[in-house]
Formats: sequence, structure tokens, C-alpha cells
Amino acid sequence: MTKLNQSYGFLFGKILQQMENKFAETLTPFNIDARQYGVLLFVKENPYSTQKLIAEKLHIDRTTMVSHVDHLEKLQFVERTKNPNDRRAYSLLITEEGNSVLETCWGFLLNTESEVLFTLNEQEKQSLKITLLKVWSSLQNQGGKFYDCT
Repeated sequence: MTKLNQSYGFLFGKILQQMENKFAETLTPFNIDARQYGVLLFVKENPYSTQKLIAEKLHIDRTTMVSHVDHLEKLQFVERTKNPNDRRAYSLLITEEGNSVLETCWGFLLNTESEVLFTLNEQEKQSLKITLLKVWSSLQNQGGKFYDCT
């Protein structure tokens, strides 16, 4: 076993790279990338969220967040509305078109994950998900800072 194969970071990174590349291919016809899909999903699950909140929760810097939302709004996948609690801020809502794309692409995401994880049986996949959620929850509870370099 090489040193690279002993590194969790290397292995996670390579698996993530494969998932992102495969998923990106399926998103091309919709003119969005995986991170924009994530923003769209967050807006669907958290209607009327502000850009600032979404950026904080998804660990996206403000400039990149504005770019993502501008792009999604231009495609008419989200719409900005005045935030009733803060006149300087906007809340986001998913549109019918955005919801349609979100639902269609969810199937693509599940297919991508299945393709990448094909060597695992259902029990192994469930165990992996539980372990990843445990690590993620622990990091979140520690108040760890995460940086999105996109």
C-alpha cells in the first residue's frame, strides 16, 4: 500500500473528484454546476433564506455566492424577493423551472453516486453514509471553519 493510499484526504478527494466530474457532465445541458445545484437544493429546502445565510451554511464566500445566485436568477431557477425583516437583504425562492431542474437532476445525482459506489453493497453504503454524517456532524459542532475555494 502506497502512502497516498493510506491518506484519507487523498482517497476522499479522488472519490469526490470522480463524483463531481460525472455529475457535472449530467448538469451541462442545464447550464449549472454542482455547487449551483447545491444552492438550488438549499433554496428549495429553506425558502426565503437570504444569500448571506445560504453562503454561511454552504461555506461559500460572498462574492461566489452572488455570482451563483445571479446565474440561477438569470436562468429563472430562483427569484429574489425583498426580505421583510431586513430591507437591505433579499430572500430567495425556487421557481417552477428551478424545481423541475432540481427534481430531474436529483435522479442524475443518485445515478452518479451509484456508479461511483458500485462496488459497495447496500449495507456498506449505509455504513459509509452513517460514518460520513458522524464526521460531518462532529466538525459542524466544533464550529470548524470551512472554506470554499470556488
